[in-house]
Amino acid sequence: MEDEIDLKPYLRALLRRWWIIIGVAAVLAVIAGVVAVIRTPPHTASASLLIVPASAQVTLDTRFTSRDSMLFTTTVNQREALLGLARDATLEAKVAQALAITYQPGKLISQIAIESDGDLVRITARAETSEEAQRLATAWAQAYARFVAETYTRDTASLPLVEQQLAEAQQRYQEAQAALEAFIAQGKITVVEQEVRRLTDLVNNTRTAGTTRFNAYLQRSNILEQILRDTRLLRERLASQTSDGPATADAIAALLLRIRNLSDQGSDRPILQIDSSLATNATVTVTDIDKLISILETESRAVRSEAERLSAVELEELNPAATRLLIERLIAAQTRYEQLLARQRELIRNRDIAFNLVEVLLRRIDELRIADAAPQVSVRYLGTVTNLTPVIDRRALTQVAIAALAGMVLSAAVIVAMEAMASARRSTPPQPKPAGD
Repeated sequence: MEDEIDLKPYLRALLRRWWIIIGVAAVLAVIAGVVAVIRTPPHTASASLLIVPASAQVTLDTRFTSRDSMLFTTTVNQREALLGLARDATLEAKVAQALAITYQPGKLISQIAIESDGDLVRITARAETSEEAQRLATAWAQAYARFVAETYTRDTASLPLVEQQLAEAQQRYQEAQAALEAFIAQGKITVVEQEVRRLTDLVNNTRTAGTTRFNAYLQRSNILEQILRDTRLLRERLASQTSDGPATADAIAALLLRIRNLSDQGSDRPILQIDSSLATNATVTVTDIDKLISILETESRAVRSEAERLSAVELEELNPAATRLLIERLIAAQTRYEQLLARQRELIRNRDIAFNLVEVLLRRIDELRIADAAPQVSVRYLGTVTNLTPVIDRRALTQVAIAALAGMVLSAAVIVAMEAMASARRSTPPQPKPAGD
C-alpha cells in the first residue's frame, strides 16, 4: 500500500508564515496600483452613439428587387461586427489623420474603451487632460460613424455595368428604329398593296363580266319583245284601217325611235338595219310593217339564243387565259405583300424589344441609385461629455487585485516548496562517518 501524502505540515507552514503571504500580496498590489496610476491618464471623456439599423427594399420594376443584405443577418452578429469596427486599426488611422498627429499603431486604441448597451454605444477616451480626452473621444466617435456609413453602404460596382448595358441597349434601339424607318420610307408595302387592290378589282371585274353580258342580252331580248308586240298592234291597226293617218305616222315614228335607241345601246350585237323607207315614206303599208316585224323577230331570236348560251357557260370560260393570268399575278402580289408585312412586323418587334430593354435598364439604374443612397445601417453621433476624474479607476483596481492574487499564490507556492524540502531532509537518515575519520 502506497504512503498517503500528508498535507497537514504544509497547511501548518502556510499558517505559520501567513504574514509573508499577506506582505507579498500587499507589496505587489501597491506596486501594481502605483504603476496603473502612473500609466493611466487621469482624465476621461465619453462619446455616445446610437446604432440605427435600416431595412430597405427598393422595387421600381417587378423584375428587379434591391433588398437590404442586413435582412439576412442576426442582430447579435451585426452588433458584434459594429463593435469590432469601433476598435479596428483602420479606424485608428482615420482618427490619427483627423487629429493630425503622429502615432504608433495600437497606442490610440489602448486609450479607448468601448461599451454597449443595446443599440447605444459609448466610447471612452483617456488622456492627460480633459480637453485632450474630449477631443479624442469626439474624433473617434465621428470617425466611427463615417466608417460605419462607408462600410455598410451598398456595393456600387454593378452600377457601371448596368450603365454600359444601357448604352448598348440604346444603340440597338437606335439601329432598330433606323432600320424600321428606312423600310417604311421605301414604300414597298404601299406599292404592293395598291397592286393587290388593282388586281383584285380586275379579277372581280373579269368574273362579273359574264353576268353583266348575260344581263345585257336578257334586257335587250325583253325590249325587243315589247317592240315586237307594239309593232304587231300597229300592223293590226293598219290592216283594219281603224286608225287615222296622223296617229299612225306618230306611232311609227315612236316605234322607229325606240328601235334606234336599242341599236345605240352598248352591246356587241350589230346595229339593226332598218329600211329607211319606213322613215321617209309618207304612208306606211302593211307590207312595210311585216318587213319590220321579220327583222325584229330575227333579232329577238338571236338575242334570246345568245342569252341562253351565256347562262350555261362558266364565268372563267368567257376569257380563261386572261382570268388565269390575273389570278396568278394576284397570288404573287399577295405573297409579296405578306412577306413585306412580316418583315415590317419583325422590325417593329425588334424595335419594341430594344425599347423595353432600355426602359428596364433605366428603371434598374434609378433603383440602384436610390438603394445606394441609403446605407444598410447608420450610426448617429449623440455627443461627448467629460467624466469626473476618479482617484483610481476600474482598470487600476483590476490590476491591483490581479497583482495581490498573484503575490498570494506566489508566496504560498514558495512556502510549500520550502516545507517540502525541509520534510525531505528530516526524512533522510544521517550517513555514518568513515572509520578512518
